Amino acid sequence: MAVVDIDADIVALKLFREAVDRYRYEQRNVADNADHEIELTRASLEAKTERWRIRLEDRRRELDRCLRRAAAAAAEGRHVDCSSWAAAVQEAEERLTHIRRWQHRVEQEVAAFRGTAGRFRDLLEGDLRRAETHLRDVISGLEAARRLQAPEA
Repeated sequence: MAVVDIDADIVALKLFREAVDRYRYEQRNVADNADHEIELTRASLEAKTERWRIRLEDRRRELDRCLRRAAAAAAEGRHVDCSSWAAAVQEAEERLTHIRRWQHRVEQEVAAFRGTAGRFRDLLEGDLRRAETHLRDVISGLEAARRLQAPEA
């Protein structure tokens, strides 16, 4: 009866060690995927920043042209309305400000996440790896004890 009990214990410990190993592997993938998503978010915000920066420059140039035309037209007693270009410049400035706020917010959250994620990675690579090693040692000890047991009569 004792041999069967130790065999069941060994099998259970081996299954548990394999589960810990799978858990560590899967959670490491989760952390890596999170890093990938952070980089995608940063790249997306950077692309939007660049796109709106260019739009702002273009709209400012168009507003400047319109204002020059308006000044020339005013000298001749005519009126040129540049309000649409002024509104377009304001919209681009607001969008750019909004995106930069989001970039700042993302960086704040990334810093907080990286601290937590770093501790989690340390747990995965440190504590769980030590637990796996300890389980392997326990399993080896039980297997050695099983080999030394006298056969039952």
